[in-house]
Amino acid sequence: MTQSLPTILTIGNFDGLHVGHRHLISTTIAVARSWGGRAVLMTFHPHPKQFFHPVPHFFIHPVSVHEKILSSLGLDQILYLPFGDICQLSPESFFEDVVMPLDPAAIVLGDNFSFGYHKSGNIDRLRQMCASRDVALHALPRFALDASPVSSTRIRTAIQEGHVSAATSMLGEPYTLYDVVREGARRGHTLGFATANIRAEEQVLPKIGVYVTHVDVEDAVSGARSVTAVTRTPTFGGTETVVETHILNFTGDIYGRKIRVHFDDFLRDEHKFDSKEALMAQLYDDCAKAAQY
Repeated sequence: MTQSLPTILTIGNFDGLHVGHRHLISTTIAVARSWGGRAVLMTFHPHPKQFFHPVPHFFIHPVSVHEKILSSLGLDQILYLPFGDICQLSPESFFEDVVMPLDPAAIVLGDNFSFGYHKSGNIDRLRQMCASRDVALHALPRFALDASPVSSTRIRTAIQEGHVSAATSMLGEPYTLYDVVREGARRGHTLGFATANIRAEEQVLPKIGVYVTHVDVEDAVSGARSVTAVTRTPTFGGTETVVETHILNFTGDIYGRKIRVHFDDFLRDEHKFDSKEALMAQLYDDCAKAAQY
């Protein structure tokens, strides 16, 4: 009879896949390898906050991208639990009915882990449950930057406040918007600054302003320097927030192509200009600064 490999389990939303999440996942994999076991991640769909109060522009990564990144990290298995099926379970029921059927030899978690109905279970309660079932528990201190724990909430706040370089430090890579290039009003074309327009409706948007960015466009450019405005186009009386990216030294039709806009740094606040000429002068200055970044 073949004995199954021990399961080393980690549990959480992992919605940001930031440096703290990656440390937790890499530790789970390292423990699994040292035990000759399987590294298994349990997460939830949809995200609990979106289950209770769905809103646009919530995710740090689009759901499809998030799943691809998770799949690339070296885990042996990823389990997506329907959150609606478990959200009312007590901590004890969650542990016995959801966790224990996986027969974990060890569980690796952050020391702020909470679980069960209304997050009524904490790491101390879980430690008692694990001890009663002879399951090892590894509770890791939260990963900190600038003396504060890294969290998805902190990253969302940094993005929304325009601190994209701080978000980069916490994510371990530039914050990125994903979409396909859409038809816009073509005002940039008439000004000599053609833009690739996106909405990225799933994702958190940086605050209104102008940013130094770089982009990858499907079958067109990779890592090209760009200037991106998260804007309501006030000079032209706009009210809806749009994301417009001007790719430096590039001409070409990229409508309908997949694009990734990577945010490097905040450049300036948005202004309403008195004339197109004043706007164009500012755009030339923005591009010059981005080229020197």
